[in-house]
Amino acid sequence: MQKGVKPRRLVTGLHKRIHIFGFLSEDKKKLFVSDNKMNARSFLKSVYKIRKRFGKTILIIDRAPWHKAKKVQEYFVKHRREMKIVWFPRGCPEMNPVEECWRQAKMEVNGGRVHESFEVMQKELRRFLRYKKFKQDMVKYLRP
Repeated sequence: MQKGVKPRRLVTGLHKRIHIFGFLSEDKKKLFVSDNKMNARSFLKSVYKIRKRFGKTILIIDRAPWHKAKKVQEYFVKHRREMKIVWFPRGCPEMNPVEECWRQAKMEVNGGRVHESFEVMQKELRRFLRYKKFKQDMVKYLRP
């Protein structure tokens, strides 16, 4: 690359996205739920799957807009016997172990590559999240 020449990167021109909610448990179980949108309704669908899979749960979440939505808060109140909610402190993504999953997925699946198609990238991402053994020690995240 010559000095003063702006680097170029190949792009597809697509603006498609995949939205994924990620959940990790203390005993190294994981659940990643994808949806077409990232909003309160899709978050509640993923929380339902968490309740179904894990039963009583302590859910530690960040302050994303869909987590704070009125219908989500009403759901949490309704199910307070089965689900306790703890909020991450503001501006502390490093405390959220799922953020490390996103970082690894971004590096491993995309890593500056251009995929044949969005669907190929999506399939590769889902495969990565399903089979990758994340090594986060949840206790260290909860008690640094």
